[in-house]
Formats: sequence, C-alpha cells, structure tokens
Amino acid sequence: DQADLEQTEQFTLTDPYVNLVWLGPEGLNLNAGARYNFHSEYGAAGVYQINPSWSIPAGQGYVKVLGSWATSYITPSLVQLFGAFGANPDLEPERNQTFEAGLEWKGSDNFRLNILHFNRREEDAVLFDNANFLYFNTEDVFRARGIEGEITWFVTEAWKLEANYSFTEREGDAAIRIPKHKINTRLGYQPNDRLKAWLSYRFTGKRTDTDFILQEDVSLDAFSLWDARVAYSWLDNRLQGFLGITNIFNTEYTEVIGFQTPGRNLLMGWSLRL
Repeated sequence: DQADLEQTEQFTLTDPYVNLVWLGPEGLNLNAGARYNFHSEYGAAGVYQINPSWSIPAGQGYVKVLGSWATSYITPSLVQLFGAFGANPDLEPERNQTFEAGLEWKGSDNFRLNILHFNRREEDAVLFDNANFLYFNTEDVFRARGIEGEITWFVTEAWKLEANYSFTEREGDAAIRIPKHKINTRLGYQPNDRLKAWLSYRFTGKRTDTDFILQEDVSLDAFSLWDARVAYSWLDNRLQGFLGITNIFNTEYTEVIGFQTPGRNLLMGWSLRL
C-alpha cells in the first residue's frame, strides 16, 4: 500500500490464509480458517475463526445450533500513521475477539426465526483526539455483548412480515452511538407480480454521543421512524412507477451531534429497464 502525503509513504502486507469446510453426518458441519499477516511496519500476527453448526430435522423444517469464535488484527492506515491531519506513527494495531452462539428455527417455507448471543472485545482501538488533534490508541477495552433476534413470516401468500431486534450492552471509549435497544420491522404486501407495497418502522433507543465542541458525552433521545412505499409495474416489469414517503410523522431526531436529519420526504418516480 502506498500514499503520497507530505512525502511518499508505504507499507507492505502479505496475508496467506487457509479455510477448511467439513460436512459431517447427521447435519454436523464445521467451517474453520486461519490467516497469517506479515506487515512491514508491525511484523507478523495470526488470526483465526471457527464456525461449528448442527442442523436437526424438525417437522417440515429444522432447528440449527450454531456458534462462532473469531479473532481479528487491524493495523492503522497510512493516513493515520503519516497523514497531514493528526498522524501518529506510534499507533499500535487493534486486536479483537468475538464469540457468538445461537439458534435458527425454520418451521416451514413460511416461517424462520433466529436468536443469537454475541460477545465482542476490542483492545487498542484507534480513536481521534479532537483536543490534541491526534490519532491515539485508547487504553480502555471496548466490550459489546447482547442478543439479536430476527423473524421472517409469510403470513399469507400476499403478506410478509420481517422484524429484528437487538439488545446491546457496551463499555469503553469507542462505545458512542450504540443504542441498547434497536428494532426494525417491515410489513410487505404483494398480491401479484405487478403491485408491491410495504410499511416499515424503525426504533432507535437512547445512546451516548460525544460533543466535540463541549468535549463531553451527551445522551441522545430515543426516536421512531415510519416509512411507506408502493410500486406498480407494466410491460413485463420493465416499466415501474413508485411513490414513497419517509419519516411519515415528520419526527425530529438526532443521529450524530452536529449533523441535521431529514424530515418528511415524498418520493415519486419512474424506472425503465431496457
């Protein structure tokens, strides 16, 4: 990798890897891999991932037990090391570990449910210090753990419901803008190949952001957003007209301190596939 900054800077990275897949009897599978990084600035380091799963027939569907254990090694970029804005040639690589375990249940072709527990640990994360205008490695260890759930349900041939929920507990300097609760849902209606319509809802819970002017953390309020869209096609689905509205209730909210967010928007248009 090379960049023309105040002067030409470069480093080389070679990372051979191997990945193995074993399909065992009675639905037992294993996916495992390893990668070895040779970095001209930081030397050598290895990472790996192991993903076992076991699928058990259940009625018209199955129940799958799955897990994952993975490590990662992220070296700073050339801009962070040698750039003109806040560069720090003494940065250390970031190291992460992630554990996941979950269940997937497919009751039939019409219903699927996933539940997953995750636990992530990050060390030496690279952050930017606005007061001193410098990239640095945080001394805090960033942790994120929680549960994610997802459901897909074809209620009828025309109606489809999709929803997911995440609960996250986080600790450390790098934990800003991560809500404890987050929900996304979408209800779709498609009675034929021509007409499609859907209504979506998104909830983002309270979270913390950093006000870099005041140099302090600020709590951001939770918010909910509703969107809707309808589309109709002609000429064997080559011509499509659509009408959509985002932020239906014109909700005022903040995603990132200092940046505006859009209010209610009406979208209308056509698309032609030749």
